[in-house]
Amino acid sequence: MMLRVYIVGMPGTGKTHFGRLLSQSLKMQFFDLDEMLEKKELASVRHIITEKGEPYFREQEHEMLKKTICYNNCVVSCGGGTPFHYNNIELMKSNGIVIWLNTDLHIIKRRIVQNSTRRPLFLGLSEAEIMEKLSVLYENRRKTYAKADVIIDHNQQHSVPLSVVIQKIIKHFKNKRR
Repeated sequence: MMLRVYIVGMPGTGKTHFGRLLSQSLKMQFFDLDEMLEKKELASVRHIITEKGEPYFREQEHEMLKKTICYNNCVVSCGGGTPFHYNNIELMKSNGIVIWLNTDLHIIKRRIVQNSTRRPLFLGLSEAEIMEKLSVLYENRRKTYAKADVIIDHNQQHSVPLSVVIQKIIKHFKNKRR
């Protein structure tokens, strides 16, 4: 079985945490695009964007994404903006299964407020400004995220068990192979 699972979603949805758990459950390798890029550049994402600009960052991110196509049986956590550049969503869909981790914006806001230094998009913003920016981003990104093969909705009332996610992945994988 050759399986690649790409996790997409808004900044602060928990893609990396979820990806690590999923990869452990599936006994697969785990890759985080941001971490891969930081290792290559020897700098944080924030520093790369500040010093070299977002176009450079997106180009390097795309190159890292293309490298993941060479890996089999892996889970890849993507940055919040990854699907929107260089036709990346189509690249992921044609080479694996894409999961949209669709997390409630209030949960995301709380996470960003608790650790805003890691999120270049939200630096220096008040809680109200963060929520407003998240709402605008979500509206702009929703249709592309919705192209995912599997959608996992996470809100304050319920969280989808990992076993359910794994069943959805396996079902989609089997259907894709037909």
